[in-house]
Amino acid sequence: MKNPKSVGAIAPSSAQLADAMVRGISELEPGSTVLELGPGTGAFTAAIRDSLPAGVHYVGIEIEGRFVDLLRERFPGLEFAHGSAANAGRIVDERGRRPVRCVISGLPFASLPVEIQDGIVTALLDVLEPGAVFRTFQYVHAYRLPKAVRFRKQMGELFGRLERSKPVLRNLPPAYCLTWQRAAVRSSSQDSVTAHEPSGADGQ
Repeated sequence: MKNPKSVGAIAPSSAQLADAMVRGISELEPGSTVLELGPGTGAFTAAIRDSLPAGVHYVGIEIEGRFVDLLRERFPGLEFAHGSAANAGRIVDERGRRPVRCVISGLPFASLPVEIQDGIVTALLDVLEPGAVFRTFQYVHAYRLPKAVRFRKQMGELFGRLERSKPVLRNLPPAYCLTWQRAAVRSSSQDSVTAHEPSGADGQ
């Protein structure tokens, strides 16, 4: 692994984990945007593309230049930016892609320096619309690592209750899918991805 702090996956994510990560995207309304942070080589990107309804935009932000080139070649119909997830607000604004209704992240929060974590969380506060969803994953074996716990605590303080899936066992290593939903201004949020997971909710 060339750069374990910027490349989050130990092995390519499985189709089963990708399916869990993109659940609900097909229900988004035209004119909204799905933002992917750290698409890497595109394991989740392919599933997002296959789930995007007509009129829903996609923007991927990748910090590794070699991956950006690969993604643009592999997914010519999607939009990618070479940059940091901490600059997500500026990147989205430059492309006129608000409102962002769903953020999918493959970033390695369990190993990122805390200052980078904080910058990304600040960006999420900027880009996530009321009722919008943030979804990421953490490996089961890394779930109790201090930086992983710190990230979940920080997200919980800002965005409320975490919904955690059952372990996705058909992934190497097994992983949890983690979802937070920003509080909606109004009671109805039909144009956002639901934050409900089938079971295993973790309130941390």
